Amino acid sequence: MKVRILGTAAAEGWPGLFCGCETCKKARAAGGKNLRSRASLQIDDFYKIDFPPDTFYHVMKYGLDLSRLRYLFITHSHEDHFAKDEFEYILPGFAHNVEAPIRIYGNSAVIDALKQIKESSDAPDGLVELTEIKPFEPVKADYLTFTPIKAEHKYSEQAVNYLVQSESKTMLYASDTGRYSEAAIEFLSRQKIDIAVIECTLGLLPWEPRTHMTFGAVLELRDMLVKSGAVDSNTQLVITHFSHNIGLLHEELEQIASPEDFTVAYDGIMLEV
Repeated sequence: MKVRILGTAAAEGWPGLFCGCETCKKARAAGGKNLRSRASLQIDDFYKIDFPPDTFYHVMKYGLDLSRLRYLFITHSHEDHFAKDEFEYILPGFAHNVEAPIRIYGNSAVIDALKQIKESSDAPDGLVELTEIKPFEPVKADYLTFTPIKAEHKYSEQAVNYLVQSESKTMLYASDTGRYSEAAIEFLSRQKIDIAVIECTLGLLPWEPRTHMTFGAVLELRDMLVKSGAVDSNTQLVITHFSHNIGLLHEELEQIASPEDFTVAYDGIMLEV
């Protein structure tokens, strides 16, 4: 799997869209890895996790060709992960030579929203296929398998993370979630994870990690997975999905993450799995 993390920020982006805080001012001045767009991830040319409002920017920045996209997996219906109004541009007249069908997977809230768009736009048959997913029920998508992991995030719906597996490698993409439930930990403990990309929205903030992770909660998750054997010294460990409220620029995040053998993701980082 060739994995590119396209965006590494929380909902407001970094610098925040309307924000004048000192951290955002420093990020604007420093540029580079301190400029973070809304979170999503691409695998090879055919698979994508989440569809944020910055998707058009990602297409331009990284030379993506979404006419080749075959599978799109959505974690939950928050707009920074599911910019549903953008799906209008799949329709004929806006898009040509799409390699249909685009197969889109998500929870009931995501699929219901897409069904309404599909019906109101009179989309042609065969352009998209919509499938509702359930936690821990794997989806075979050509040469990869995606298993939704029960996330602790938006309590009005079942948010999910994803375990992505090829014939030989396994990746956990954990965004957005607070501390995992016992069911999620038990399931992950039976895996052999080659790379774990874990959200760290709250950084070192003294907040309870109910719907997002602090760095301390990230370390707790790692330690539980190490104890079970799912993670070992060969596992790549990566943190992503940062809020500007943590007040730490990229190099400062590296200073706390590197001693724990975590890589700090930045927009566009490539990961070989």
